[in-house]
Amino acid sequence: MKTKIYILLIALISVSFTSCMKNRDNIYEGPDVVEFVPLTASVKKGTVATPGTATAVVQLVGHQQAAATEINYTISGTGVQGTDYTLSGTAGKVTIPANSSSANIVITAIPANIATGTRTVVLTLTGNSQIGVSQNYKTYTLTIIQ
Repeated sequence: MKTKIYILLIALISVSFTSCMKNRDNIYEGPDVVEFVPLTASVKKGTVATPGTATAVVQLVGHQQAAATEINYTISGTGVQGTDYTLSGTAGKVTIPANSSSANIVITAIPANIATGTRTVVLTLTGNSQIGVSQNYKTYTLTIIQ
């Protein structure tokens, strides 16, 4: 009799634990979009030997792509590209490698040309024909401080 009670008790405990578990599938079902992380940064202009640099991370939210994916962005702000700062790669485009979720845009100040004040670099994601843009996280603003 005691054996039957123990078996019944174990069965009830097992059922109670498994019935409380929620569906734990963590599969993203939304559209694939890109966003910036972080949204803002500031950097000192530095010196010619060690200029100030900042990294804007373009993050893919959604499914990783089997092939490298080119994402477009626009450039604005008070800073002048080539005069006040340089960008890594091709300006206006960043490539997320195949089977990856992010890519970096490195912004480097040109200290000799920033004599006074501050400059801003504003990057705005525009996506591509297959991947959209997260509306709340599409703009990155860098302030280059004297």
